[in-house]
Amino acid sequence: MTLKRLFAIGFCATVLAGTSMPVLAKKIHFVQQDVVEAFDLVTGQGYQIGTATGDINGTTSVSFALSPSGPPVGDTLPITFSNKVIITDIDGDQLFFDNNGTGSFHLAIPGADFRGSGGPMTGTYVLTGATGKYSGWKISRTFIYRAILTNPPSPAGALGTVYVEVSPKKE
Repeated sequence: MTLKRLFAIGFCATVLAGTSMPVLAKKIHFVQQDVVEAFDLVTGQGYQIGTATGDINGTTSVSFALSPSGPPVGDTLPITFSNKVIITDIDGDQLFFDNNGTGSFHLAIPGADFRGSGGPMTGTYVLTGATGKYSGWKISRTFIYRAILTNPPSPAGALGTVYVEVSPKKE
């Protein structure tokens, strides 16, 4: 291989690496995919279960409480929430988090652009306890996340799913 060709390959690799850096800058620590099992529209309380994959792999269990934080704007109600999250890995080791944040909850008003109910959410996961291999993790360690909650438009009152991306918080 000629020096000129090696230089060209190296240059292209450098350019490609440089252009992809913004995408790689935000590391996803783990992804959580849950199914909403219960949701009381009056109290805003419910629970969801599912799985976590990534740096942490296992089952998830979340008890949640949604609260309005302002009046609706069109079909969207601003919300806050306070959740308790348990992740249990394949060895039975567990992580416990307080999950708090804000979001926009579409109210499933007929004719609205958003089909069904739910919406985007952001917030923090704060470690409150850990067992087994995680017992050395610092309690109060904070992670950031973004999520989407969606409930289908029909049948009326049907429960949906939650997709969450959890990333390390820059200290």
